[in-house]
Amino acid sequence: MRTRLAEVLGVLPRPAQPEPRQELGSWTRDGVDGVELRWSTGFGAPTSAWLLRPAGETGALPGALALHDHGGFTRVGREKLADGPDSVPATTSVAREELQAFRDRCYGGRAVASDLARDGFAVLVHDAFGWGSRRILDEAVAERFHRTVDLQLAGRRAASVQRGEQATAVSPGQRSELLAAANEPQLAKELGVLGTSLAGLVLRDDLIALDQLAAAPGVRSGAVACFGLSGGGARAVLLAAMDDRIRAAGVVAMMSTFDGVLDGHADQHSWSFLSPGLSRVGDWPELASLRPWLPLLVQYAERDELFEPAGMRDAHTILTERYRSGGERSAYTGTFHDEPHSWSAPMQAELRAWLIKEWPA
Repeated sequence: MRTRLAEVLGVLPRPAQPEPRQELGSWTRDGVDGVELRWSTGFGAPTSAWLLRPAGETGALPGALALHDHGGFTRVGREKLADGPDSVPATTSVAREELQAFRDRCYGGRAVASDLARDGFAVLVHDAFGWGSRRILDEAVAERFHRTVDLQLAGRRAASVQRGEQATAVSPGQRSELLAAANEPQLAKELGVLGTSLAGLVLRDDLIALDQLAAAPGVRSGAVACFGLSGGGARAVLLAAMDDRIRAAGVVAMMSTFDGVLDGHADQHSWSFLSPGLSRVGDWPELASLRPWLPLLVQYAERDELFEPAGMRDAHTILTERYRSGGERSAYTGTFHDEPHSWSAPMQAELRAWLIKEWPA
C-alpha cells in the first residue's frame, strides 16, 4: 500500500542524501536552545526551519517533527508552533499580535514545539510547501484571482453598508490569505497535470525534513516521532505511513472517515486533505493504521466543526479493530475531548506525556 500511496499522491523523488543545510544563527531563551536552519528541496524557495533542544543539553535526545496546520494561514508555518529568538515571532507580513491571536484560537496560546523541547526532545519545525518561506508569492498568483478577491471584498463592503454597519478595513495580510485560498484549487489542478498533488509535495517536503532531523547530531537513532494539529495531523498520518523512521505519531483534530467529511464538510477542507484518488488507497483511519504496531495517539475534538461526530467515532472503531487484528492493540490510543477544532493546552500535555512514556529520559 505504501507504493500505491506514493503513486496516488505523486510523491516526487527526493535527494538520496540530505541537502547541505545552512545554520543561520542560534539563541537560548526560556529553557530552549534554538538553531535556525535553511536547506534546498531542489525547487522553489529554500525551506526555513528551527531545531530546538533543552537549554544546555548536549546528549542524544529523542527527536520529533512538529508539523504545522493549514489553518487558512499561509504567511507563516514554523512560527505557529515555536517561539524564536524574540519569543513570539514576527515576520515581514505577520505581527506578533496576529500570530498570538491564532495560537490562542488554535493552540491554547502555547508554542507547542518549544514546550516539547523543554521536556527533553530535539524538535524540528519547518515550513512546508505553500507556507512561510515556501509560500507562493502574491505576485506569482494569476491576475484573475486578484480580481476575484477584490470583487469578494467589495461584496463584503456592500453587504455591510446594506446592514447599516461600518465596513471593516481588510489588512494586506488578510487579503493575501484570501488570495492563497482562491489560488489553491488552481494550484491543485496544475500539480495534478504535472503528476503530483499538493499533499504529495507537502509530503516530499516533510520527508526531506525527516532526512534533516535524522542526520542532525544529538538525535537518538530509532526514536523519532511526528505530530500535528488539523492539516499537520494529516501530514503526520502520511509521513508515518511512508517512512519507518517514524516510530510514533500524534494526530490532533484530524481523524474521520471520508463519510464524516463529504456530507456537508468537504468545502471546509483543503486539497492537501481531500487529495484526488486517495480513497483508492484507503480511508483516513486505514491510512493511519498501515503500520498497526506503530504507537499512535489520536485526539478527537468532539465539537470539531470540520467533521461529523459519527465520522470520528467510526474512525476510532476502525483504528481500534485494525490495531487489534494487527497484534498491537495497546499501541493505539484514541482520546475524546470536549473541544472545537483546536489543540488545547491539556490535550498538548497529554501528547507530551504520551511521548515521554514512549521514550523516557
